[in-house]
Amino acid sequence: MATLAHTRSAPIPDVVRQGAWFAFGSAVSFAIPYVGVSQLHLQHDVYYGAYFAVTLAMLAAYVRAEQIDVRTLFTRHWRSSLILGIPVAAFVVWNVFRTDDATSRPHGAYFVFELLWRGVGYGTIDALLLTVFPCVVAYTMVHGRMTTVLRRARYVAIAVPMILVITATYHLGYPQYRQDDVAKPEAGNTLISIPMLATANPVGSIAAHISMHVTAVTHSYETTVFLPPQTDS
Repeated sequence: MATLAHTRSAPIPDVVRQGAWFAFGSAVSFAIPYVGVSQLHLQHDVYYGAYFAVTLAMLAAYVRAEQIDVRTLFTRHWRSSLILGIPVAAFVVWNVFRTDDATSRPHGAYFVFELLWRGVGYGTIDALLLTVFPCVVAYTMVHGRMTTVLRRARYVAIAVPMILVITATYHLGYPQYRQDDVAKPEAGNTLISIPMLATANPVGSIAAHISMHVTAVTHSYETTVFLPPQTDS
């Protein structure tokens, strides 16, 4: 299986360079909610706009610097990823209904906007940062060599701790999680990451994350768990 990164000469070993990118991405993942929510107390839609812009800029810099083949990333084994994503999405949707009571929510045009912005948009960016980024880093570290069970296990063994670290780091930027803990988001995002862990394709994981956010916007808009920062309708 070909690696996602094109062959290139570099004075820094791949593992060191990828580790540095992951450390930088984790720092950014903490700084965005810590500054935007904990310090500036931005209105949630404004905050999401800043979060989307900074995260996409960071990921674009990584893709450009490491020459990641994005087309291959999203097209290779996409059907397998999507098939795995369907039961994961069903579970996280059920979990929103099981965990959270229904709350009031906006109506009309603003509700449609929130479905797209806080549901689809936020779900997509969260998946890119908390699942796709660490998995691509891990995949690049092993040079895309997943032709045997042992090599796949190596990829998963590197990716899972990275997913846990960046998920915890990101959520600790929000005051609500510093008061409680990050166990629930870590467990949830690890589950959501299964399609990409199994296939190295992000389609199923992104679809599952979007499903969770859209359900939360619809059912429990004021949730304290699924849509940080918490807000009133």
